[in-house]
Amino acid sequence: MELKQAKILGGLGAIFLLCFIIPVIGWLLSIVGIILTAISISQISKIVKEKSIFNDYLVSIILYFISVVTAIIGFIVLAFKFVIPNLDKFDSFKNWNRFDRFGVRNLHPFRNLPQIREFLTGLNGKIWIVLLILAIVWIILIVAGLFTKNSFDKITEKIKIDNFKVAGLLIFIGSILTILFGIGFIIILIGVIFQIVSFFSLPDKYEETQNNLTTG
Repeated sequence: MELKQAKILGGLGAIFLLCFIIPVIGWLLSIVGIILTAISISQISKIVKEKSIFNDYLVSIILYFISVVTAIIGFIVLAFKFVIPNLDKFDSFKNWNRFDRFGVRNLHPFRNLPQIREFLTGLNGKIWIVLLILAIVWIILIVAGLFTKNSFDKITEKIKIDNFKVAGLLIFIGSILTILFGIGFIIILIGVIFQIVSFFSLPDKYEETQNNLTTG
């Protein structure tokens, strides 16, 4: 059975996943990468006749999406609770007055953003809200990483490409270590690099009978 299309889509998708570091359009390219990778894994799942490969990966995508939405909603709530009510107390853009001929300053929702010190003062005594949001996002990321690992482990069992297993393990470990800021994300990036290598290492064809002989 042909794996060539899955090989190309998965490899390109994994490359696009790394493009999130590109300003402005990086997030859009990452979304394209997720879609391409999902299509590739769906094809692999059908070819090797193992539905759980795609199901696990789909669950991981949904959980990653939930984690991002949770983080965004959480920080929007923080902004409306602590920043926006204090906008009138600060004037960080006094120089706008001499240049703003069309009243743009008054239309800007964050025209008088408080200084970092004042913002932290507003959070004093309510830092548990931030910690709760971070804890929820962290737990979701760990579970998502586990589902990604399970999906890649099953691909390794069927197609015998160990880099998939390494990629899944690194992504899972990186998800656990995201609590340590940059360290976890660096490990996840390395895992995605292994993911790229894994997809491009796929054979053009999958021989089911041969795979059964090697596993038997």
